[in-house]
Amino acid sequence: MFDFALSHAKYGVANLVSVTIFLVTGAAHADPKACITTHATGQREAKAGHLRLATQLFTQCGSDESCPNQLRQECAEYLQTVQLTVPTVIFSVLDEHGNDISNAKVYSTDELVAESLDGRALQIDPGKHRLRFLLPWGAVLSSDVLIREGEKNRLIQVRMGANGSDAAEISSKPAGSQPASTASTQSTAPAAPAPASEARKIPTAAWILAGTSVASLGVGTTFAIMGRSKKSDIDACSPNCGSNVHATYDALKRDYLIADIGFAVAAVSAGFATWLFVAPPSKHVVDASASNKGLSLTLHPVGFALPGGGALGVYGGF
Repeated sequence: MFDFALSHAKYGVANLVSVTIFLVTGAAHADPKACITTHATGQREAKAGHLRLATQLFTQCGSDESCPNQLRQECAEYLQTVQLTVPTVIFSVLDEHGNDISNAKVYSTDELVAESLDGRALQIDPGKHRLRFLLPWGAVLSSDVLIREGEKNRLIQVRMGANGSDAAEISSKPAGSQPASTASTQSTAPAAPAPASEARKIPTAAWILAGTSVASLGVGTTFAIMGRSKKSDIDACSPNCGSNVHATYDALKRDYLIADIGFAVAAVSAGFATWLFVAPPSKHVVDASASNKGLSLTLHPVGFALPGGGALGVYGGF
């Protein structure tokens, strides 16, 4: 009788152990309906643009050991995709002197998105946001901001208006840009290079004066050669030249005078032409090609004989 009772007790203990093992094994293979629901809800929220909630759901089903391995793997893959597209922002609040206010709260409509400001990037859903910055003394700064998918570490900075007013001045900058220390900071764009059409043009007067110089030099050279020829004739008969040499002598002086005038006009014209070629553009220099003002400058060298000599000049007009 004692043996039967002991044997029965042994079988009872064995059955109890078996039931316990069965319960534990059954718990390890829990009903996957909850995991499937979390998996499906995460996809739906991601498509709706609720990326922060989708991140939480995919993290939950991907780390739940009671979920089937296939669902956990898919949740982990979805989590990586969502983390790449969920935007992150850095909130900053400045007082009227440009000092940081770290104990400000940030609301998106009625949702508290930041309890305080510590300079860290926070996840936020893409879309339009009505941001309200609640300051410690009760003042509220607000601004409308459009957040885009994939934006990372975008700086959204507001500051108090002048004299501590509640007027918000917002400065929103992408990641990597230097935040403005004051809202009144203005960036000066680099000067655009001047178009090729605005390159410095050589005035037409320079070319005219250069031509006058060349022509005057030619006139001076010609009359100098003619004068030298007459001088050779006089030297040939000197000192026994007849009275007819006086006419040759007068022609000699005339040729040399015209030559001297020609060389002088050539030198002056060359000087002015060189100055116009190399001088920087000036509003006071009249360009002969200024057709918009209806101006036209024409210069012509002229040489002529005078009694006992000659002359060389330049004439022209507008």
